[in-house]
Amino acid sequence: MKLSSILPRLLAGAALFVSILSCSENLDSSGACPILCPQIGGNVQNITIEAVVLDTTVQSLSGLGTEPGLLLANRGDTLDTRVVVRFDSLPEKFTPAGDTAQAIKSVDSAFILFKLDTLSIKGAEPVTIEAYDVDTTANDTSTAAVLALFRPDRFISSQTFARAELTDSLKYFISNSFLLGKIQNRLSVRIGLRATGIASSQMGLRSTEGLVAPIMSFRATPDTATKPILVSEFSKTPVGEPIVAANLTDYTIISKAPPSAPAGVLAAAGLPPRRIYFRFDIPSAIIDSSTVVRATLLLNQLSNNSLDPTDTIRVLPQVVLAGRVVTDPQKASQIIANISADTLTLRPGDSGETNVELAHAFTLWRTQRPDTLPRAIVLKAVSEGIAPLEIWFSSSEDPVAALRPRLRISYTSKVPLGLP
Repeated sequence: MKLSSILPRLLAGAALFVSILSCSENLDSSGACPILCPQIGGNVQNITIEAVVLDTTVQSLSGLGTEPGLLLANRGDTLDTRVVVRFDSLPEKFTPAGDTAQAIKSVDSAFILFKLDTLSIKGAEPVTIEAYDVDTTANDTSTAAVLALFRPDRFISSQTFARAELTDSLKYFISNSFLLGKIQNRLSVRIGLRATGIASSQMGLRSTEGLVAPIMSFRATPDTATKPILVSEFSKTPVGEPIVAANLTDYTIISKAPPSAPAGVLAAAGLPPRRIYFRFDIPSAIIDSSTVVRATLLLNQLSNNSLDPTDTIRVLPQVVLAGRVVTDPQKASQIIANISADTLTLRPGDSGETNVELAHAFTLWRTQRPDTLPRAIVLKAVSEGIAPLEIWFSSSEDPVAALRPRLRISYTSKVPLGLP
């Protein structure tokens, strides 16, 4: 059965799903909302089961350049990320004030304006940002080919910023002669940025996918009466793949990333970004013939001290909407929806039990048969793809049974039949 064939059923159950969200975790059944939430009644039973039949770490994004932000970082031997921006369509003419259009023969005051996420900035010392010409005919998604172009003969310019200069806007000046040469030779401007300096640094830049794209500005004449020319990001390649080309208008490339999670350990967030996919086998009597008033996925967090262990990262549970025809967890983890507005605020260096509330997922699952909609969820980071922090959990393969993922369910056998 195709995913499109189950969408009407999902929509039909949406009203039920929404109407009892505010009550599905109310254990006292006190009748605080007697009209919309009839009393559950009966004895609430509590069970804890090992219901996970599959848990695995999957790549979170659908390809290079799909991240909602750009990460420029120089963290020594732990983290090194670069930023690439593409301006493949350059103007060849301009119109001076009070004159007619003419060819561009000079470039003055060329810069790229970035919007900065000030909360992402790390490092108190000045940071130097170097620019390199990374235009190449190599495969567009080959990060190795692009990284190889950060070399002296491709150097364009550099600019040093004091910490106080890193505000919500970053004006990065580039070589005027470099830009003029590209315009006159009808070439693309593809610039790679690299952070250097005596101390480590990190900053997040807004991107096209984050709806705040970098803009290039320059003057074709020193005459300030003539307005500057603004150039938007654009990528001409790969040819015939407009979606991929659009993603590659700006992107982050990873030169060095923190160590990956050990084998058999589940990982969420990090670089490259990851998600955790869980699929459950839950007794049908609980979903079909009972009212679930609370459901909690019990996870054992493992300490990850590789980078910023005391920083926080928010993790969000999502319900998987992919039908059984989507058997690949990687693909299924892309077809998801929120099951709660509440996020988990975690620190990578912490360890111990973590509770993920899933009662709202049970509400949806009750409207769909398991052969139509598998009982599966995904854990993903809110800052997916733009933060290097990574959260680790024990998996169902852990040799210690008490550390494996488990489901704790509170339910009653008396099912509300509707409004009194």
